[in-house]
Amino acid sequence: MKIFRKTAVLILILLLVSSFAFAGGQKEGAKREFIRFGGGAPGGSWFATVGGFASYISSANPNLNITAVSTGGSADNNRQAARGQLDTWLTHAMTALDLWTGAGEFKGETPYKNFRLISGVYESHHHFVTLASKTDINTLQDFAGKSVVMGNTGSGGAINSENILKALGIFDKVDVRYMGWEDAGRALQDGRIDAAGASSAPASAVVTLDAQRPIKLIAPSNADFAKIIAAYPSYSKSVIKAGTYSSVKEDSPCISFLVYWAAQKDLSEKAVYDMMVIGLDPANLKELSSIHHNLKTIGPYLDQMSTFPVPLHPGAVKYYREKGLTVPESLIPPEMK
Repeated sequence: MKIFRKTAVLILILLLVSSFAFAGGQKEGAKREFIRFGGGAPGGSWFATVGGFASYISSANPNLNITAVSTGGSADNNRQAARGQLDTWLTHAMTALDLWTGAGEFKGETPYKNFRLISGVYESHHHFVTLASKTDINTLQDFAGKSVVMGNTGSGGAINSENILKALGIFDKVDVRYMGWEDAGRALQDGRIDAAGASSAPASAVVTLDAQRPIKLIAPSNADFAKIIAAYPSYSKSVIKAGTYSSVKEDSPCISFLVYWAAQKDLSEKAVYDMMVIGLDPANLKELSSIHHNLKTIGPYLDQMSTFPVPLHPGAVKYYREKGLTVPESLIPPEMK
């Protein structure tokens, strides 16, 4: 009987210890938020940017489990977000506006307004690339009759290429192709296409191509810029600096636009705030910049965002106010009023 009592007591103790351990694990697990972060396709800058950024934030805050999701790019990110397949994502300004209003890429679809902005990330440069040996391609008008890759299907880069060529009235004259930048780089090198468009410079696949074959950038003329910006006011004129690619010896004019960090309205205020505490901390800038140069300029961009119809996420409002910044009234979301 004594042995039986001792055994019973031991079993009871083990059960109690196990139950406490299980309860503790449940409590700790309940604090974690699992977040799907939409980036881009392999070979593109967003794939590397979001992959490194998600890993860095997750490592710094064990209560955030952020998974980088490979996608087709900006348009695909917004489409997946509208379907509830992403919690946070990178987006071109125009693509986010199209999603919000049901225009452009989302024409004919119900406007999706259940998302919010977190911050600006960087000014992106859209550029067209061809081989330096292509002596018959020196202007965008020379694309007529040529095979030109717009970008990856579903990407913001592809939409930018289309917009630019449509504004110039030459889209219908081009042999339009769609493929990811890794494939486009190889196709250019092999002579299977004549040129390709890319958003964000330097694009890793263009760097790889430039190491194999000298390249050149095809810049819009002043007249081209006037037509493009008149058709798409969210674009502006900028330059790709000399040395961005080894073959580029002089600054090259290009179309630019802002890239934003967005999130679902229902992503918790705490999760957004906690991500920003790490991702926007100047003390982390050096490490973040080493992940990808796109993260060098992540920040408020409140003036630019105030001209946009999409409000901030409550977690972002809390963060900016704690930093002593004045958040424009137009950026305060309805759920905070």
